[in-house]
Amino acid sequence: MFCGRHEEPRQIDCKRRKEWTNVHLGCEHASGNSMLFTHGKGAGDIEIWHKRVGHVNVQRLKLMEKQNLVGGLPKFGIEEVMLKVCEACHLVKQIRHPFPVQTTHVSSKPLEMIHSDVWTTKTKSIGGCKYYVSFIDDRTRKLWVYFTEHKGEVFQHFLNFKSMVEKEKGVSIKCLRSDGGGEYFSNEFSEYLKEHGIQRKYSCSYSPQQNGVAERKNMHIAEITRAMLNEKNLPKYFWAKTVATVVYIMKQTPIMIVHGMTLEEKFTGKKPNVSHLIVFGYIAYMHVPNKKRSKLDPKPKKCIFIEYS
Repeated sequence: MFCGRHEEPRQIDCKRRKEWTNVHLGCEHASGNSMLFTHGKGAGDIEIWHKRVGHVNVQRLKLMEKQNLVGGLPKFGIEEVMLKVCEACHLVKQIRHPFPVQTTHVSSKPLEMIHSDVWTTKTKSIGGCKYYVSFIDDRTRKLWVYFTEHKGEVFQHFLNFKSMVEKEKGVSIKCLRSDGGGEYFSNEFSEYLKEHGIQRKYSCSYSPQQNGVAERKNMHIAEITRAMLNEKNLPKYFWAKTVATVVYIMKQTPIMIVHGMTLEEKFTGKKPNVSHLIVFGYIAYMHVPNKKRSKLDPKPKKCIFIEYS
């Protein structure tokens, strides 16, 4: 039996295997309420039986009694409920409410909101990078990625991205949404956003769903990257080249939230031409200029296609 509170240990004698052994119990005598919970008698039977039957929920407890699934249960009233919250159940059965499946708000103009996230891998690319940072326009869903060796370079990549897209569209970025990673919260980054009037929105800890646009896009990029590398049995250090190819192709394709046009057309107003696309990993022959070879050398060099320039 478990007692509700501890007091001075008391000593009792018990006989085991014909030997007397001293046992110290750190609890007091069972009170009247404790005895009720032990024997299941008296007012509040449903609370007592809730604990006796392993903290089963009240509806299931009533079902067991109503359908006579077991013997020995008392009769519970139809409207009988637990008069107080079972703290033990709340401590161990608590769950999080689901996040919305779809985004409830989409910006009305390009660059009103930019989604960003940093993706990481243990494998270094050919250029020594282990990360890339993605920027996604909320309105058009067009995306850009920048490869980096350190997360501390994210701020500089944001400056480069901001300068490029603002000159292209003629409007300013109004809001940046990201997770709560330290790369987005350096003093330099925070002061810059404040100085340029860019609103910051970020997700709570352990809640990547709140930055779902960027998180899902990074997951999609990783899936296609793995598929391309595995299909051609290419080394993992080609991951950055492959990601660049995946992102380039994604810009030329439509998605559900952007109806009737590709991401590139939605952002630039120009319909892309995909006649130049070739299969990733195919054998390619690169022409070698005359000055780079002798008269007896072959004119092309055999290569594997992995990235668009």
